Amino acid sequence: MRVFSESQKLISVLFFVLIPVSGFAAPAKSEAQSILLLLGVHSIAHCQFLGDVVGNSELDKETGEHPPYTTRVTDARNNLRNAAHQLGANTIHVTRTSNAARYDFPGLDKQVTFNGKAYFCDES
Repeated sequence: MRVFSESQKLISVLFFVLIPVSGFAAPAKSEAQSILLLLGVHSIAHCQFLGDVVGNSELDKETGEHPPYTTRVTDARNNLRNAAHQLGANTIHVTRTSNAARYDFPGLDKQVTFNGKAYFCDES
């Protein structure tokens, strides 16, 4: 199994951390904000699997419309973290994304979904 260095792990999660926010996204619970999101291949031998988690973007509650792309991605990410937090996780390995493309096409579903596996990893 290929093991990533700390800098490679950091780079792999920057996509989720540095996405600019426009509009109002569903907030991550304060305790869930520190949950690490992993993309790609990682060594999780020191982690305990807690369960599968899903995070979806939501319609704007006032207009009933889909918010801008960056808000949908942030919603899905925060909802993924909140679901993992409910399981007691401190790490999520993102295994699948859907509709995370930056472009909207008329008539296609605009909901962004992230699927992942929630873990509790020993940080020592």
